Amino acid sequence: MKVTRVCCQGCGADLELSEDVRFVTCNFCGSRLEIVHDETVTHSKLLEKIGRQTDEMADDLKVIRLQNELEQLDREWESTRQSLMVADKHGNRSEPSAAGSVVGGVVMIVAGIAWTGFAASMGAPGFFPLFGLLFIGFALFTMIRGASNATQLGSSRSQMQQRRGRLLAELERAKRGR
Repeated sequence: MKVTRVCCQGCGADLELSEDVRFVTCNFCGSRLEIVHDETVTHSKLLEKIGRQTDEMADDLKVIRLQNELEQLDREWESTRQSLMVADKHGNRSEPSAAGSVVGGVVMIVAGIAWTGFAASMGAPGFFPLFGLLFIGFALFTMIRGASNATQLGSSRSQMQQRRGRLLAELERAKRGR
């Protein structure tokens, strides 16, 4: 059995080891060491340093994972938001509001009633007054759908903001822990 001399990376003490030893604890300072046998030299490496680097990498990975979750949440929110938006007659998109949906629906219902009354008073054939009733039905559907979308958008926004707040708090804790 061949004996090898290595220097402790913790305290600098000379250690005499057999050639087949891979890990050792220094008798002088208690450092845990890995003995590295290269082709030309044998040396020691502090295991605590490797452990610290591993912990730092794990912390960095946690921060990256949380940042990715935040980005994914933002993309999902934008997709949900876009699916619930309404378009005006010029194609401009905006977030629906319950009040706007009710006001728009009432205006359309009044227009439908006026059309029906006007068509009936003029003695128009039966499908003209029916067109007014169809217009009223469409107005009711649009009003309910718009109010529902506005409610759903508000609920989705609230849920997203809560989840985003939790992720941001966790991200801050992870960054401070580094």
